Amino acid sequence: MPSDAMRDLIAGYRAFRAAHFDAPEGARGASGDASGARCIRSTLRELSERGQNPRALVVACCDSRADPAIVFDTAPGDVFVVRNVANLVPPYTGVDFGHHGTCAAVEYSVAHLEVPLIVVMGHTQCGGAAAGLRKYGGDPNGDPAVFAANEATGEGFIGSWVALTKTSVCAVCEKYDPDIRARMLEHELVRNSVRNLATFPFVRERMDKGTLEVIGAVFNVFDGTLKILDAETGEFVAPQKFEDDAAAAGGDDVAPDAKRAKAA
Repeated sequence: MPSDAMRDLIAGYRAFRAAHFDAPEGARGASGDASGARCIRSTLRELSERGQNPRALVVACCDSRADPAIVFDTAPGDVFVVRNVANLVPPYTGVDFGHHGTCAAVEYSVAHLEVPLIVVMGHTQCGGAAAGLRKYGGDPNGDPAVFAANEATGEGFIGSWVALTKTSVCAVCEKYDPDIRARMLEHELVRNSVRNLATFPFVRERMDKGTLEVIGAVFNVFDGTLKILDAETGEFVAPQKFEDDAAAAGGDDVAPDAKRAKAA
Protein backbone atom coordinates (compact mmCIF):
# COMPACT_ATOMS: atom_id res chain seq x y z
CA MET A 1 0.00 0.00 0.00
CA PRO A 2 1.34 3.47 -0.81
CA SER A 3 2.17 5.74 2.10
CA ASP A 4 0.14 8.84 2.93
CA ALA A 5 2.91 10.94 1.42
CA MET A 6 2.78 9.02 -1.86
CA ARG A 7 -1.01 9.18 -1.94
CA ASP A 8 -0.76 12.95 -1.57
CA LEU A 9 1.63 13.15 -4.50
CA ILE A 10 -0.61 10.99 -6.67
CA ALA A 11 -3.57 13.19 -5.75
CA GLY A 12 -1.51 16.19 -6.79
CA TYR A 13 -0.74 14.53 -10.11
CA ARG A 14 -4.46 13.85 -10.66
CA ALA A 15 -5.22 17.51 -9.96
CA PHE A 16 -2.48 18.54 -12.42
CA ARG A 17 -3.96 16.32 -15.13
CA ALA A 18 -7.49 17.56 -14.47
CA ALA A 19 -6.43 21.20 -14.55
CA HIS A 20 -4.08 21.13 -17.51
CA PHE A 21 -4.80 18.13 -19.73
CA ASP A 22 -8.32 16.83 -19.21
CA ALA A 23 -10.08 20.08 -20.15
CA PRO A 24 -11.42 20.23 -23.72
CA GLU A 25 -8.95 21.56 -26.29
CA GLY A 26 -11.03 24.68 -26.88
CA ALA A 27 -11.75 25.41 -23.22
CA ARG A 28 -11.77 29.05 -22.22
CA GLY A 29 -11.36 30.68 -18.85
CA ALA A 30 -13.87 32.79 -16.96
CA SER A 31 -12.54 35.93 -18.65
CA GLY A 32 -13.08 34.43 -22.10
CA ASP A 33 -9.35 33.99 -22.73
CA ALA A 34 -7.74 30.66 -23.53
CA SER A 35 -7.59 28.75 -20.26
CA GLY A 36 -4.47 27.93 -18.27
CA ALA A 37 -5.21 24.29 -19.07
CA ARG A 38 -4.75 24.88 -22.77
CA CYS A 39 -1.62 27.03 -22.22
CA ILE A 40 0.21 24.41 -20.15
CA ARG A 41 -0.82 21.57 -22.44
CA SER A 42 0.15 23.35 -25.64
CA THR A 43 3.36 24.70 -24.12
CA LEU A 44 4.52 21.26 -23.02
CA ARG A 45 3.68 19.76 -26.40
CA GLU A 46 5.57 22.49 -28.19
CA LEU A 47 8.56 22.07 -25.88
CA SER A 48 8.57 18.33 -26.47
CA GLU A 49 8.70 18.93 -30.23
CA ARG A 50 11.23 21.77 -30.48
CA GLY A 51 13.22 21.29 -27.27
CA GLN A 52 13.86 23.70 -24.44
CA ASN A 53 15.24 27.22 -24.67
CA PRO A 54 15.18 28.53 -21.09
CA ARG A 55 15.79 32.19 -20.29
CA ALA A 56 17.93 31.47 -17.23
CA LEU A 57 19.69 28.95 -15.04
CA VAL A 58 18.64 29.15 -11.39
CA VAL A 59 20.91 27.61 -8.76
CA ALA A 60 18.75 27.14 -5.68
CA CYS A 61 18.59 25.26 -2.40
CA CYS A 62 16.79 21.95 -1.94
CA ASP A 63 14.66 23.48 0.81
CA SER A 64 10.98 22.71 0.24
CA ARG A 65 9.98 26.28 1.16
CA ALA A 66 12.04 28.04 -1.50
CA ASP A 67 10.95 26.76 -4.91
CA PRO A 68 12.28 29.02 -7.68
CA ALA A 69 9.44 28.03 -10.01
CA ILE A 70 6.99 29.51 -7.49
CA VAL A 71 9.12 32.49 -6.46
CA PHE A 72 9.62 33.60 -10.08
CA ASP A 73 6.17 32.46 -11.27
CA THR A 74 7.63 30.58 -14.21
CA ALA A 75 5.98 28.44 -16.86
CA PRO A 76 7.37 25.17 -18.27
CA GLY A 77 10.49 25.84 -20.32
CA ASP A 78 11.22 29.23 -18.71
CA VAL A 79 14.10 28.27 -16.42
CA PHE A 80 16.68 25.52 -16.11
CA VAL A 81 17.08 24.70 -12.41
CA VAL A 82 19.67 22.90 -10.31
CA ARG A 83 19.08 22.58 -6.59
CA ASN A 84 21.46 21.46 -3.88
CA VAL A 85 21.99 21.93 -0.15
CA ALA A 86 22.59 25.65 0.54
CA ASN A 87 22.64 26.63 -3.17
CA LEU A 88 26.41 26.16 -3.36
CA VAL A 89 28.51 26.39 -6.51
CA PRO A 90 32.00 24.96 -6.00
CA PRO A 91 34.94 26.83 -7.53
CA TYR A 92 36.33 25.52 -10.79
CA THR A 93 39.24 23.16 -10.08
CA GLY A 94 39.64 21.49 -13.46
CA VAL A 95 37.93 18.47 -14.95
CA ASP A 96 38.71 15.56 -12.63
CA PHE A 97 35.95 13.18 -13.80
CA GLY A 98 34.29 13.19 -10.39
CA HIS A 99 30.54 13.31 -9.90
CA HIS A 100 29.86 17.04 -10.05
CA GLY A 101 26.11 17.47 -10.54
CA THR A 102 25.96 21.23 -10.01
CA CYS A 103 28.97 21.89 -12.24
CA ALA A 104 27.48 19.69 -14.97
CA ALA A 105 24.20 21.63 -14.82
CA VAL A 106 26.08 24.93 -15.09
CA GLU A 107 28.06 23.65 -18.07
CA TYR A 108 25.02 22.28 -19.87
CA SER A 109 22.91 25.40 -19.39
CA VAL A 110 25.70 27.81 -20.37
CA ALA A 111 27.66 25.96 -23.06
CA HIS A 112 24.80 24.05 -24.67
CA LEU A 113 21.51 25.80 -23.88
CA GLU A 114 23.28 29.19 -23.99
CA VAL A 115 21.23 30.81 -21.25
CA PRO A 116 21.87 34.57 -20.98
CA LEU A 117 21.39 34.66 -17.21
CA ILE A 118 22.39 32.70 -14.10
CA VAL A 119 20.63 33.44 -10.80
CA VAL A 120 21.93 32.01 -7.53
CA MET A 121 18.92 32.09 -5.21
CA GLY A 122 19.54 31.59 -1.52
CA HIS A 123 16.92 31.84 1.19
CA THR A 124 16.43 32.60 4.86
CA GLN A 125 16.37 29.88 7.54
CA CYS A 126 18.70 27.76 5.40
CA GLY A 127 19.55 24.44 7.05
CA GLY A 128 22.67 24.03 4.94
CA ALA A 129 24.00 27.38 6.09
CA ALA A 130 23.17 26.44 9.69
CA ALA A 131 25.08 23.18 9.25
CA GLY A 132 28.16 25.03 8.02
CA LEU A 133 27.93 27.50 10.90
CA ARG A 134 27.60 24.69 13.40
CA LYS A 135 30.61 22.85 12.00
CA TYR A 136 32.97 25.77 11.39
CA GLY A 137 31.59 28.65 13.48
CA GLY A 138 33.72 27.95 16.55
CA ASP A 139 31.09 29.12 19.04
CA PRO A 140 30.15 27.20 22.21
CA ASN A 141 27.20 25.58 20.46
CA GLY A 142 29.32 24.44 17.54
CA ASP A 143 30.73 21.00 16.96
CA PRO A 144 33.60 20.51 14.49
CA ALA A 145 32.94 16.77 14.49
CA VAL A 146 29.29 17.08 13.46
CA PHE A 147 28.31 15.46 10.15
CA ALA A 148 31.54 13.46 10.13
CA ALA A 149 31.82 10.37 7.93
CA ASN A 150 30.34 7.25 9.49
CA GLU A 151 31.03 4.07 7.54
CA ALA A 152 28.68 2.07 9.75
CA THR A 153 25.63 4.15 8.82
CA GLY A 154 26.81 5.40 5.42
CA GLU A 155 26.41 9.02 6.54
CA GLY A 156 28.85 11.84 5.99
CA PHE A 157 27.80 13.41 2.71
CA ILE A 158 26.46 16.52 4.48
CA GLY A 159 29.78 17.17 6.16
CA SER A 160 31.67 16.75 2.91
CA TRP A 161 29.33 19.11 1.05
CA VAL A 162 29.15 21.88 3.66
CA ALA A 163 32.95 21.99 3.70
CA LEU A 164 32.34 24.37 0.79
CA THR A 165 30.93 26.86 3.32
CA LYS A 166 34.04 27.01 5.52
CA THR A 167 35.59 30.14 3.99
CA SER A 168 32.28 32.01 4.12
CA VAL A 169 31.60 30.89 7.69
CA CYS A 170 35.00 32.13 8.85
CA ALA A 171 34.48 35.48 7.11
CA VAL A 172 31.04 35.97 8.66
CA CYS A 173 32.16 34.96 12.16
CA GLU A 174 35.02 37.42 11.98
CA LYS A 175 32.74 40.29 10.98
CA TYR A 176 29.38 39.80 12.72
CA ASP A 177 27.99 39.15 16.19
CA PRO A 178 26.68 35.63 16.89
CA ASP A 179 23.00 36.64 16.86
CA ILE A 180 23.06 37.68 13.19
CA ARG A 181 25.66 35.29 11.79
CA ALA A 182 23.14 32.83 10.38
CA ARG A 183 21.34 35.52 8.36
CA MET A 184 24.60 37.06 7.18
CA LEU A 185 25.94 33.64 6.16
CA GLU A 186 22.88 32.98 4.00
CA HIS A 187 23.76 36.13 2.06
CA GLU A 188 27.50 35.46 1.98
CA LEU A 189 27.00 31.97 0.54
CA VAL A 190 25.16 33.53 -2.41
CA ARG A 191 27.98 36.03 -2.93
CA ASN A 192 30.52 33.23 -2.82
CA SER A 193 28.62 31.09 -5.35
CA VAL A 194 28.40 34.09 -7.67
CA ARG A 195 32.17 34.54 -7.37
CA ASN A 196 32.80 30.84 -7.92
CA LEU A 197 30.72 30.80 -11.09
CA ALA A 198 33.15 33.30 -12.60
CA THR A 199 36.00 30.82 -12.10
CA PHE A 200 34.57 28.46 -14.74
CA PRO A 201 36.29 29.29 -18.06
CA PHE A 202 33.13 28.88 -20.16
CA VAL A 203 31.23 31.18 -17.77
CA ARG A 204 34.00 33.78 -17.53
CA GLU A 205 34.36 33.92 -21.32
CA ARG A 206 30.69 34.69 -21.83
CA MET A 207 30.62 37.19 -18.97
CA ASP A 208 33.55 39.02 -20.55
CA LYS A 209 31.75 39.06 -23.91
CA GLY A 210 28.61 40.44 -22.30
CA THR A 211 26.45 37.48 -23.35
CA LEU A 212 25.99 36.08 -19.83
CA GLU A 213 24.92 37.81 -16.62
CA VAL A 214 25.36 36.27 -13.17
CA ILE A 215 23.10 37.53 -10.38
CA GLY A 216 22.63 36.64 -6.71
CA ALA A 217 19.38 36.81 -4.75
CA VAL A 218 17.96 35.82 -1.36
CA PHE A 219 14.34 34.82 -0.81
CA ASN A 220 12.76 35.51 2.57
CA VAL A 221 10.68 32.49 3.51
CA PHE A 222 8.70 34.36 6.19
CA ASP A 223 7.40 37.29 4.15
CA GLY A 224 7.92 36.12 0.57
CA THR A 225 10.19 39.00 -0.41
CA LEU A 226 13.24 38.81 -2.65
CA LYS A 227 16.44 40.82 -2.37
CA ILE A 228 18.91 40.96 -5.27
CA LEU A 229 22.68 41.33 -5.02
CA ASP A 230 23.93 44.68 -6.23
CA ALA A 231 27.22 43.93 -7.98
CA GLU A 232 28.52 47.43 -7.33
CA THR A 233 27.92 47.62 -3.58
CA GLY A 234 27.84 43.94 -2.64
CA GLU A 235 24.58 44.57 -0.77
CA PHE A 236 21.18 42.96 -1.31
CA VAL A 237 18.50 45.38 -2.45
CA ALA A 238 14.85 45.31 -3.48
CA PRO A 239 14.10 44.32 -7.12
CA GLN A 240 12.74 47.83 -7.71
CA LYS A 241 16.30 49.15 -8.02
CA PHE A 242 17.03 46.80 -10.92
CA GLU A 243 13.76 47.70 -12.61
CA ASP A 244 14.59 51.40 -12.24
CA ASP A 245 18.12 50.89 -13.57
CA ALA A 246 16.82 48.93 -16.57
CA ALA A 247 14.27 51.65 -17.35
CA ALA A 248 16.94 54.34 -17.09
CA ALA A 249 19.18 52.38 -19.47
CA GLY A 250 16.33 51.90 -21.93
CA GLY A 251 16.09 48.20 -21.16
CA ASP A 252 13.33 45.76 -21.97
CA ASP A 253 10.13 47.11 -20.45
CA VAL A 254 7.84 44.30 -21.56
CA ALA A 255 5.86 42.87 -18.66
CA PRO A 256 6.77 39.27 -17.67
CA ASP A 257 3.27 38.02 -18.52
CA ALA A 258 3.54 39.53 -21.98
CA LYS A 259 6.89 37.81 -22.52
CA ARG A 260 5.39 34.51 -21.52
CA ALA A 261 2.44 35.00 -23.88
CA LYS A 262 4.84 35.69 -26.75
CA ALA A 263 6.83 32.57 -26.00
CA ALA A 264 3.77 30.32 -25.79
